Amino acid sequence: MTDVAPGALGAPRTARPPRFAGLPPIVTFVLWRVLRGLGVLFALSLIAFGLVHLLPGSPVDTLAGPYSDAATRAKLTEDLGLNEPLPVQYLTWLGNTLRGDLGTSVFNGLPVRELIGERLPNTFELAIFATIISAAWGVPAGAIAALRRGRGVDVAARSATFVGLAIPVFVFGVGLVLIFSALFPTWPTLGFVSFADDPMKNLQTMILPSIALGLPLGSTLCRYMRSSMLEVYEQDFIRTALATGSTKLQATLRHGVRNAAAPVATVAGLQMAGIVGNSILIENVFAIPGIGQLTVSAITQHDYAVAQACILVLGATFVLLNFIVDLLIPLIDPKIGRD
Repeated sequence: MTDVAPGALGAPRTARPPRFAGLPPIVTFVLWRVLRGLGVLFALSLIAFGLVHLLPGSPVDTLAGPYSDAATRAKLTEDLGLNEPLPVQYLTWLGNTLRGDLGTSVFNGLPVRELIGERLPNTFELAIFATIISAAWGVPAGAIAALRRGRGVDVAARSATFVGLAIPVFVFGVGLVLIFSALFPTWPTLGFVSFADDPMKNLQTMILPSIALGLPLGSTLCRYMRSSMLEVYEQDFIRTALATGSTKLQATLRHGVRNAAAPVATVAGLQMAGIVGNSILIENVFAIPGIGQLTVSAITQHDYAVAQACILVLGATFVLLNFIVDLLIPLIDPKIGRD
């Protein structure tokens, strides 16, 4: 980990929104973010539709089977609307989606909205637990590493971040399953129990996947927090606090942590969105019935409606979390709000 020069690290820079005559800056800010988010979602809808249709095979293969005749396949193709040109299929799907109709699964005949509604809470629960774990070790470790720069604690924290960033989350997850299966045979390493059915069992089943997601991603928070704190230590208000008798620890707690929190909070918010994406891997490793597992099964079964809807929902979650982070940053650092 290299030290960051003063002024090099701050809240991630974004394009300055255009000025709308007569509107307060906060309204302009929100309108610009909403318009940008809608543009991203439109692009994502094109990508989701295109990628799913580029996959080898089709829902007809799943429904008709390998020994079906040509007439049967033609009838299924027409019933599913796959005989229409792709632009027509896209506009039809987009129009239905905007009306709240995500279609029906060709695999089990259930509405896609119902399938996603059943699994999305499990994915959000996993993302929240993983975010808590990543922040719980990454932020304090980064602050302590900066406070004890060059000492053993700093070296240990930097070494841990290297390991965390080098290991993919699914490898970390498989390793946890193998270790806990050998050392604690009674621990539920695979499967899922909902919180409504058994709260304690639910926590047990969510601990390992949350650790598998949270520990590696906490490495990024640790690096950002350390670099941000080192930048803050170069500021005049920290020197003033030290000159007036405050210890470095007191100056850190009173002035340093809050000023270093804005870029770290931005990264934490973006990481939570990334955790939702990484859930595709972890849910399949730990057999958690979330939207990630649903996405993979839909792709392997050529279930176009489910796959497209899952990709769109994951992308919309990313856009929404980015929007929330953008709104929260001025509350954490008022200087950014004034800008």
